[in-house]
Amino acid sequence: MRWSAVGAVVAGAAVVAAAALTGAIPAGEPLASAPFQGEVTPDQQPLACPGQVEIPVGQIESGDAALDSGSDDVAYDAEGEDRQGAGAGFTTGADTGASVERVGGGDVAGLAAAGCTAPSQEQWLVGGSTALGSSARLVLTNPTEASTEVTVTYYGPLGPVDDRTVVSVAAGGQQDLLIEGVAAETAALVTRVTATGAGVVAAIQDSRLDGFQPAGTDWVVPSASPARSLVIAGVGSAADGAETLLRLMAPEGATLDLALLTGEGAVTWGGVSALELEPGVVTEVVVPQVDAGAITIEADAPVTAAAMVRVPRAVIDGPRDAQAWDLAWSPAQAIADGMPRSVRVGEHTTAVVVYAPTVGTFTLTDASGAEVVSRTLSAGTVASLPIDVAAGTELTGTAGFAWELVLEDSPGFVSRLTPRRTDVEPIGVDVTRGAYVEPS
Repeated sequence: MRWSAVGAVVAGAAVVAAAALTGAIPAGEPLASAPFQGEVTPDQQPLACPGQVEIPVGQIESGDAALDSGSDDVAYDAEGEDRQGAGAGFTTGADTGASVERVGGGDVAGLAAAGCTAPSQEQWLVGGSTALGSSARLVLTNPTEASTEVTVTYYGPLGPVDDRTVVSVAAGGQQDLLIEGVAAETAALVTRVTATGAGVVAAIQDSRLDGFQPAGTDWVVPSASPARSLVIAGVGSAADGAETLLRLMAPEGATLDLALLTGEGAVTWGGVSALELEPGVVTEVVVPQVDAGAITIEADAPVTAAAMVRVPRAVIDGPRDAQAWDLAWSPAQAIADGMPRSVRVGEHTTAVVVYAPTVGTFTLTDASGAEVVSRTLSAGTVASLPIDVAAGTELTGTAGFAWELVLEDSPGFVSRLTPRRTDVEPIGVDVTRGAYVEPS
């Protein structure tokens, strides 16, 4: 042992002497080895919300309030403790956060709600359109202390879009871009966002016009990563004339079965058994109208999905045959992990829609553990449960159920808030061995 130590000292002295003569430390040979792929669990993961909606064409004043693009009737509610600004959005150190905005008139009239989410290295946003009269504004927020590089890939009804977007987002900063500038005339969008480092928080503002009339605005938040079994809760509306569309995309293609469930069980839905999806092609399916339901998706390969409900409302100033709308997106959830989920209540929350894959009792509790609502459900059924709690209340639901908060307000405004897992999720890292000093 003593001789080994002496030999190491002599060898080290020789290296130092060589460095003194040449003026540089000898470069090591590159080490050939496969990168190590592992996970790191951070102490905490700050959440971020995108902020307020923007008018795609900008603020235009015509002299006639009925034709102006903007509105003076705007109420914005941001919820979550320890909020800090991040661009036009905000971060929160709490387990949950949310923003709800009500715009009473103009091009983006309606309710737009978004739950704050943690940064992720990969996320799938199922929703939005860049067809004529529509705008899809992607908002990237970085709540971490390190900058990140983000790559955005787009999919449409014809498959993957050729162009991609690469953008850097500074620590604590925010970037936004109009997808119509990259993927124009794409009626049905699915957007994949990947990021380096600790990741990024992504959301899409989906805003639409039908002629001169507002056709709805809402935030598209991440759906569950592509999986073989998914559930979408909060589907449908009791409003007369409401319409629901299901949007699907399988990166590698898939064959799947769909089912629509209500309080009475399965609803007849023709043509959705053994439905085939081409790789990377965005597909939309009309959903039978129900007051409150859930969609289950069972596929032989990973798929991602979301559902959109559109609610018509009367036009106060406009032609007699004009129609205005609002819309709400419900992302797919993967509930097989058996983890409870929580959400921050926003203004205009009226109910929770719950889907039970098996018989059981669903209970919502607040942060103190007090019961807010509880219901025993049969397997494969849905319940819509009215709730009346103050905005800012954090609610946690029983694990194993898919559920969603319903937001409604007159004259036909709608939105949704989706619960999230509040445990700190690990971040994937790749570690590669290399020489201490790279060859010059």
